Amino acid sequence: MNKIAKNMMPMITVCAIAGVVLAIMAPYGTHVFSPLYRFIYWTGLSMAGGLGASVVDLFAHIFKKNLVFKKSLGKWQIALAQSVTSTLAVLAILLIMAASTYGLPSAKAIFATMFYIWIVAAIITFIGALLNGQKKAREATPKRAALYERLPPKLRSADIYALAAEDHYVRVITARGDELVLMRLTDAIKETAPLKGLSPHRSWWVAEAGVDKIKKSEILLRAGQTAPISRTGMKLVREAGWV
Repeated sequence: MNKIAKNMMPMITVCAIAGVVLAIMAPYGTHVFSPLYRFIYWTGLSMAGGLGASVVDLFAHIFKKNLVFKKSLGKWQIALAQSVTSTLAVLAILLIMAASTYGLPSAKAIFATMFYIWIVAAIITFIGALLNGQKKAREATPKRAALYERLPPKLRSADIYALAAEDHYVRVITARGDELVLMRLTDAIKETAPLKGLSPHRSWWVAEAGVDKIKKSEILLRAGQTAPISRTGMKLVREAGWV
């Protein structure tokens, strides 16, 4: 869940900024309100929209193993879905506010309001998609883990899932099989950069991409093997947001 919260930060930031901008612009007749009220009103609605948009990420995370999500959606498809869920979240709040004040508006008024909300939500989510795309582009790196050069050709294009110390060797576990390499585990770990991972046990290193499930005292790898988790390792696993 920590990973989900981290992924939500760009959207929350964009929504907070949008709330301030809308409070200044005062669209849809909100110029009659005081500056403080406009700030609370628009920032609150923007944040509610951001939480509504995050439902798309949460849904995909929970059902990521479902066949529907095996094929990744494009960033614009995700942005469109987020604009819809964001609109529904904001609309629900506005309807509750309206019902408690003067009763529910007509169906025509509800659909008109939904359209106006969607316009704003679409702008915010598409800006968020642009910013997120730029962030991923900055984080992307062409650097390749040096450890691949020690593997046979058939494994050099496979994802590295984990390393396990075996006497004077290190077993390199990949998506296409494993291979024993004559070297120390500490040296092998250094050669995994820029891959993200951690050592859940003194004789293991596990890549984030290799994690399938986290159990009480072990990590189930996507390749089928299990890596033990020590007490110190569990702390690292939690700090990394794997559980």
